[in-house]
This record gives sequence, C-alpha cells and structure tokens, in this order.
Amino acid sequence: MKHFFLFLFSFALFYSSSAQKIENLSITQNKGELIFTYNLFGSSKDLFSINLFYSNNEKTWVKLDKVHGEIGDSISSGQNKKFVLWLDHLENVPKTISFKLVAQYYTIDQTAQGELRDNNGYTYKWARYGKNRWMTQNLRNTDHNNDCGGLYTNSEARNSCPDGWSLPSDNDWMELEIKFGVDKNKAKAHGLHEINFDELQNSGFNINECPYKTSFYVNQKALAFWSKSENKMLYTGYSNKYFARIIRLDEKKISKELRNKNEKMSVRCIQSATRLASIEATVEFEPYSSPTIGYANHPFSGEKIAWIYTAGNIWQKKDTRGSYLYKETKKKCPVGWKVPEKKDWEKLFNSIKPSIKTSNTAKAISQRLSTKGNWSINLSPNNYWMSIPYYTYNTFWISEKDKRDSKKRLPFPSNKKEEIQWLDRQTNEKAKVRCILEDKEYISIKNSIKTGEITDSRDNTKYQFVEIDNSIWLSENIRFDTEENCQCRGDVMANCKLFGKMYNIKVANQVCPSGWRIPSQKEWKHLLINKAANNLKKLYPFGETGFNLLLGGESIYDEEIKKNIYTAKYLFTKEGKFGYYYIDSNNKVEMHEKAKKKGYYYIRCIKK
Repeated sequence: MKHFFLFLFSFALFYSSSAQKIENLSITQNKGELIFTYNLFGSSKDLFSINLFYSNNEKTWVKLDKVHGEIGDSISSGQNKKFVLWLDHLENVPKTISFKLVAQYYTIDQTAQGELRDNNGYTYKWARYGKNRWMTQNLRNTDHNNDCGGLYTNSEARNSCPDGWSLPSDNDWMELEIKFGVDKNKAKAHGLHEINFDELQNSGFNINECPYKTSFYVNQKALAFWSKSENKMLYTGYSNKYFARIIRLDEKKISKELRNKNEKMSVRCIQSATRLASIEATVEFEPYSSPTIGYANHPFSGEKIAWIYTAGNIWQKKDTRGSYLYKETKKKCPVGWKVPEKKDWEKLFNSIKPSIKTSNTAKAISQRLSTKGNWSINLSPNNYWMSIPYYTYNTFWISEKDKRDSKKRLPFPSNKKEEIQWLDRQTNEKAKVRCILEDKEYISIKNSIKTGEITDSRDNTKYQFVEIDNSIWLSENIRFDTEENCQCRGDVMANCKLFGKMYNIKVANQVCPSGWRIPSQKEWKHLLINKAANNLKKLYPFGETGFNLLLGGESIYDEEIKKNIYTAKYLFTKEGKFGYYYIDSNNKVEMHEKAKKKGYYYIRCIKK
C-alpha cells in the first residue's frame, strides 16, 4: 500500500465524476486453483489498490497475500479482470467460503470553500485549489488578531498550524502558482514570476500589505509566507535557509526565494482535500472437488507416507530426510518408488502453473508447492545446510542415465529464494530427494480394490479391510493389547502404532475381533502364490492387491549384498496347530509348520 500511495502522489490527483464500483465478481475452480473474474469501473485516471479477504462466518475477515494476477497496487479500471488463488492458502476451509474484494482509491472532496477554527478560537476561511485546501487568511496569534495575523520564524511556523493542517511545502506553492498562471517550466526557478494576481485575489485568497521588521524590497509593498521546505540543493550539511514566497503587491508578481529561518513572516496553512475511499464486492463459493491423496505405511520402516496424485504421478508429500550424494539416492526411496526424472518435475511445475498470466509465475508455483494443504506436495522453500559453512541447498535430485561422471554438472529443480527454477549443480554435491511411485497405473488399480473399515468393539480401534478372491482380510496388523504375551518390535511403543503388535501363541486365539479369525495355512499360501508369486511388491503398500504387507520384524544386515534385509513372521493355523510364514525384503518366503512357544508373530485376521 505504501508504494501505491507514493505512486499516486507522484502525479496530480484527479477527481473522477464516474462512479467507482466492482461488478460481476465470480469464481471458477481449476483443480486446487480458484480463478476470480471481476469488472472494475472508474475513470481512466483512477488507480486502485485491491485486496482479497475471506471469511468462514462473514464476521471475521482475513486478508490473503498469496494472490496473483490483476490485484494489488496501481490497478486501473477495466472489464474481465482476473486473478488466482490457491485453495491451500486458506485455513479451516468450510463447505462454503465467503470472499470480499476491496478496492481503495484516492478521490478529492469537491467542496470548494469552508471555514476552520484553530486552538485559540480564531475562525478562518479556506478555499480548495486542486488537491489542497488553503487558508485564505493569514494565521493569527494572541498578539495579532487583525488580517495580517502573527509573524513567525520558520521553526515557529512549522509548529503553528491548527490540528489537521500543515505548513505548505515548496511543491505545494508551485502547484498553486501554476494554477494561477505561473509558467510550469519556470516554476522551479528562483526569482520573480508572472502570476495572475487578480484571479488569485478574486478566488478569495486574501492579499493585503502587512508590516514586517525586514524590508524585503525598497519602496515595495509585500506579503511574505514561509514554506516548510529546507534548502538542500545549494548547500551541503546543515542549512539555515528555507524556501519562502514574497508577493510584490505593486508589481503583482510572486517571488520564490531562500530566506534565513530566523526571519519573521506570515503563515498560510494547507490541508489535503484528498481522501482514501473504498468499494467492495462479496461472493460465496463451494469448492467442488478435492485432490486424490492418501497415506500408506513404508513396508520396512512402518513410517506413514503421505502422497498426492498430480501431473500423472503419485508424489510423496514430504522430502526424504537429509541431503545426499547422487549415488546415494537409489537407496533413499521406499520399495516401489523412484527418483523423478526431469520431465516429471517439468510436468509437476506446469500442472501447478497459474492458468492466467501473472507478474511472477515462478514465485506463484513456489508458493503453491510450498503450502501444507491437500493440493500441495509441501515443497519446502527453506535452505538445506551442506558440510561447507554458509553454503546452502534447496535443490532436488533428478534421475539421469548419463550421470557417469561424478562431477557432471546438470540442471536440477530448486526452490531457491522461494522461486521455482533450474540450477546447474555438480553431481558429487549433496541435494534433497523427493520420490514418485514407479507404478503409474496405481490410481486405476486402487479404485478397483474393494475396501472398507471395521471397529473393534473391545477397544474401539478402527481397522481397514480388503476383499481378495472372495476372502476378506484386514489390511492392517492387529494391535489389540492383551497385556501379556505381546510386544512391539524392539520393545518400542511407537513400533506398535507403525506395524501392530507381535503375539505369543498363548494368546493368539484371543487377538482377532469378533467375527474374525487367524488365517489358515492354505489361505496364506493362496495369497502368497496366486497373488504375489516371486513379486512381494503386489502385497506391499501401493501394490495391486491392497493387502499392505509390512515387514516389521527383525532387520538383518547382509554383508554379501551390502544392505539391510527386513523380515516378518505371520501366524497361521493348520489342523488346530500354529505355524508361520517367514517373509523378507529379498523376496524370500518360507513356510514353517510349527510356531515356537516363546516366539512372537504378527497376526493378520481374516473374516469368518
């Protein structure tokens, strides 16, 4: 708003006789983007400062800053104006949102003349010239109450005007002079200027000779006024001279001069006739769609993965923790995920790009990707520290087949300085990792999977289930607390929330909710062979079965292949006895017909 005011005051302000108004404010939705259209009426000289507010209750209105398009400062009138807002920039969005568009503009009070009273009780007349009201009489004080009024030094003059009024500046005097005939090309020059003296006097501007202790001109009648503008052009450092105006009554001319600040002269005060006016329009809107988003557990760490389907890919909504060398990136994506290629990032940026032309598209994209809402992928604009002091990164790796040279320089997507861009970085430096799902068809597969939810009446725990080949399995491990003969992986309570509990066979038959049971060996075998033979990915989260297999057992480091092997043991029944399947992340599946009495196993229940 500050720049808006400065911009306006660098020009003469005009009054518009046409009505200022906002009409036809409307909203359309493009995925997570709201597109606002409106008509703004005013004169061709009007400039508006436009802001958008929203409310959940039409009582408390919140200003929105992350809006792009024909909104902000110095907006001219016109029709079919557009700006865009990302839904994620709103908080606590109700079913129906109220928006208010407020346009502020300067206008001039057209009252031509009036009266004012100062703190001493004196009454003065004023007249409006252009954008200012001028006192048409000299300022009085308790010692002088005639038409000549009091005499003041410059310091006294600057503090003498009535409340709401001020000493005119040199520019204010020039605007008055030009209005009454002074050549605008000569108004800045010092010295004597031709002015339409009679017109100025006939306008009500009182011009009478006043006695001064200083004789301004020999044998000349004069009227002398201070301005508040100090001389800064002819001197450096402190100056004791200020601009003044001397009206030579005999010659009917006006002189622009520099006078010593301690001289005593008359005072005329001014007040701006401009005021800040506003118009507004409101509209209600119901967002009609939401993105395809969800959560799934990492099959090995159990960590929840928030994801969003956008731009043809399923993206993680959070970075992989830490910063890494390029050669480390392949190990940082969960099973079934990969590092995006450059084209994947480009599709993402294009899908988030505002649908209208904006002054800074890169900033708009950054703001949208950086929000924490449903439509965003939470792309942090913060810098990430490397090992080099004061050297920061917020760059993301891409997958390139020709990265054979560890120092190869390639462009990578970056959110540097809160603007989306491509930066050349050496591939032996560190950067962030954000993964996408390998299976591009997962969304269509997911929609064909039959799922539901049950509530365990014993502790009100909710579980998801899935139908596979006419059998209904829980798609989560049981986490019912039997108090004894159950444990969490590593005896860490958080692991029970991630993976469920592991149970001893002593309590195994007490674990499944009412109406559910432990699967048989044949049921597990059918699942593992018919649905995931040699490909456990089909059973993992984001697999094509919806089973969501988790390997939350012992983690073993394999020296030969130089990586961790993740394992799990799942209990089954056979002829009234307990056995288990051993499953690991190396695609190994082993059936053990006898479960150990002191062993602990995960349980995945099946409906009776």
